[in-house]
Amino acid sequence: MSTDREPGDDEDSPFPACPRCGDPVLFSVVTGPHTGFASPCGCSVPPGLLERE
Repeated sequence: MSTDREPGDDEDSPFPACPRCGDPVLFSVVTGPHTGFASPCGCSVPPGLLERE
């Protein structure tokens, strides 16, 4: 986990930034209707928070 970056620092990344730590999120896992986590950083992220427009 990197904590010295702000979310969205790497504008050229094809992956969304984790809203908690700013690391690129390769995939997310939904563990319940309101719970989930981002990978590889492992931050707790509610489902739908990583959706891109």
